Amino acid sequence: MKKTVDNGAAVNGRVRKFSNGLVIEDLVMNPERVSILATPGSTVLISYVGQLKSNGLVFDSSFSKPPFLFKLGAGEVIKGWDIGINGMRIGDKRRLTIPPSLAYGSKGRENVPLGVYI
Repeated sequence: MKKTVDNGAAVNGRVRKFSNGLVIEDLVMNPERVSILATPGSTVLISYVGQLKSNGLVFDSSFSKPPFLFKLGAGEVIKGWDIGINGMRIGDKRRLTIPPSLAYGSKGRENVPLGVYI
């Protein structure tokens, strides 16, 4: 059975699909459920791999450099991250499928063609 939640996401197990095209998959949830949540205004430190959805090509990764530090919800990163990282806890792991409108859109970026899902 599919449930909906206040933010407009459809919930089916650990996968949430939003009407704007964003998909959030909870891959690892910290079993201790540390009480500190990533919320707008929080400074977060993440490790990530950026891939093109169409072919899996890696266009960016933090694994060959230090984790990435930014302020959640401040527009410092793509909108898909501001939405998709919100609510995570230390030790959680998610896969975000981000539509162009919440990623690089019509601007693109190095190694990311215009209008692609990442």
